[in-house]
Amino acid sequence: MHSIEITNDLESLLADPLSWDRLSQGVPFRQSAWLQPWWKTFGQDCVATVLTARDDLGQLVGILPLYRRAGSRTLSSLADGNACTDHVSVLARPDHSCDLGREFGLKLASIASDPVHGWDLIDIDGVVEGDEAVASLSMGLKEGDASLTASSRMSTWFKPADANWDEHVKQHGKTQRRRMRRWSEKLSKTLELTKCVAATESEASIILDAIIDMHQRRWTKVGEAGTFSDESFREFMHETVRRFLLQGQLNLIGIRLNGQFISGVVNFIGKDRILYSYSTGYDVDFAEWEPGHLTCIDSLQELYRSNLAGIDFMRGDETYKLRFGAQPRRLFRIRAVAPTMMPRLRHAVWSTGFEVKQWMRRRTGRPEIVVQDPTRIG
Repeated sequence: MHSIEITNDLESLLADPLSWDRLSQGVPFRQSAWLQPWWKTFGQDCVATVLTARDDLGQLVGILPLYRRAGSRTLSSLADGNACTDHVSVLARPDHSCDLGREFGLKLASIASDPVHGWDLIDIDGVVEGDEAVASLSMGLKEGDASLTASSRMSTWFKPADANWDEHVKQHGKTQRRRMRRWSEKLSKTLELTKCVAATESEASIILDAIIDMHQRRWTKVGEAGTFSDESFREFMHETVRRFLLQGQLNLIGIRLNGQFISGVVNFIGKDRILYSYSTGYDVDFAEWEPGHLTCIDSLQELYRSNLAGIDFMRGDETYKLRFGAQPRRLFRIRAVAPTMMPRLRHAVWSTGFEVKQWMRRRTGRPEIVVQDPTRIG
């Protein structure tokens, strides 16, 4: 057993990035370079509720970063919402993560009625199928008599690296092989096209602004606001990109046609040797140049240039991910209801509404939301 404590002082924990990041298992979205800018940008009017675990020597060995809006009794995972943070989990070394997950779950269940740290609902979004630590967290909550559900509307998509680029291409069908070779040759041999790789903060800012502009124009054309319509979110991304650049964990690419940006991609390089493809942008006015495919091909080739283990295309079930050989892993949202009367009554009302929506989906031919026991997602 470990010493489990609850603190509202998230800033002090994040101010020691070495201690925090060594528990991230190399996933960029668990690192301080992602979470600290998010909290600084979006944490106003919020209260951190962070569970920490220390061993018998007092060393920090586990973190579960949660927060609540002021006046709310719902605990949410840090960096949720528009940030689309995937791979949310218990922060701990792999050999400790399941034990700590269960201990955190038991602790949370035991404080549900606490006047300071109590909660009615825990809402953790962005958990990837196969996460044993979160399954253990769910087990601890369940043992503490909390009610839990896990729902999934989409997947993340992962493609492991092959022995080399030629072997990678061979894994596809004849038509896709031909396309991939054509996109690769277009990018490397077309004189009008140039690839820009951010190496300085100034270059990163320029390329990111171009990606944001292309991303927004694309969504505006279909009548949507787009993620980057929020100025605060743009500021958050600029700061995050800057931090990962300084840490050597950024692969930020822009592709120009005769000097004008036509596509770009923000990739984060995990210390787990996985390339996380977070955000892309392409100019719809240059669709004949297939700009989105050009940046995708370059990201795939980056696996072999940098000797990486694979690429994670992250959330969203776009068909191109399957065409490029990635396989889906369900992305779950975990809801835990406190073992007290009023939260359970509210949950019963919510469950009834959810079942009505599922019935409507069946009636209209839309796919149902996948529901699973969260203790079994690992």
